[in-house]
Amino acid sequence: MRAIFLWPQSAAIRLAPLAAALVIAGCGTTTVAERPCPRVSEVPAALQRQAAEELAGLPPGSALERMLDVLASDRAYNRAICGR
Repeated sequence: MRAIFLWPQSAAIRLAPLAAALVIAGCGTTTVAERPCPRVSEVPAALQRQAAEELAGLPPGSALERMLDVLASDRAYNRAICGR
């Protein structure tokens, strides 16, 4: 019984080097500590207070509240990695 290929064998042979290059490209040596640190902007205290008041007026579990939680955890992670 013969195997049925969706592509001709020559196409599979031509794609093999591309597949190998993609696999090797994922094996970089850069660690998290060696990557450039993202910018962490400082927000004035008055603006932080205003944002907190506005956030308190939103319904619990609002999309904006959840997005701010994600941004806060990203900011904490960046500060921990970059030491700022």
